[in-house]
Amino acid sequence: MPKERSMVDAVVDAVKALQAILDDAKENVDGGLHLRLCNAAQVVFDTAEALKEGNDDEEEEESDEESDPEPAERTEDDMGLNELAELWGWQFDFGRDGAVLGLDGLIYNIVEDVEAKRVTAALRVINAAVWGSNPDDAADAERILSWKEELVEERVIFTCGGILEKTDARGFHREDHEENWMYSVLCDEILELFRRLGKNDALFRTKMRRNGVRVGVGLYAKEHPNNTDAQFVHHMVWMR
Repeated sequence: MPKERSMVDAVVDAVKALQAILDDAKENVDGGLHLRLCNAAQVVFDTAEALKEGNDDEEEEESDEESDPEPAERTEDDMGLNELAELWGWQFDFGRDGAVLGLDGLIYNIVEDVEAKRVTAALRVINAAVWGSNPDDAADAERILSWKEELVEERVIFTCGGILEKTDARGFHREDHEENWMYSVLCDEILELFRRLGKNDALFRTKMRRNGVRVGVGLYAKEHPNNTDAQFVHHMVWMR
């Protein structure tokens, strides 16, 4: 399948080029729109990678007709960002019966994992859960309050501020990092987390400032003056 594989490789390269263009144009694109465009590009990238893996599997099968191996189980390493976030979203413990993934697992990925894909997916799951909660429901409100305390205590807020400030030791921002093209999507998820947790909560904004968020958000907002989400969070974090 050399021809098919070369075509898929071309699609993968094109998506990476598209992501670079989106990053360059980020200053002139609304933050929410930029995130949606990046997510759309990620869908194409994930699909192309899946096709590429499928072609590789076909080549292996043709090269050894006598063998009949069991189909390999798809793992998290095989998944792209969107697929992984969707999987974890179903597994996450948000009061659903049978949930197998707790907040501590997502926290570990954000603070410790060296893959930008996994860090971003974990943040996206938390953002979706917060978005889907009902602040007027006592159980939801209590759960979110507990999450806020745990995210501060386990250094998630501090870590996210460091990613924006480009001081995080994992170096997702570095141009030579293999997942550098995902850095802008990661930052969008961080800004979304700060916005959702800090809005209408003066006490939590104080905790954000104490954990260095003001510096990281300030630098990021300065580098991206036309990013409306960055400017909103920068203004919000200064509010008393």
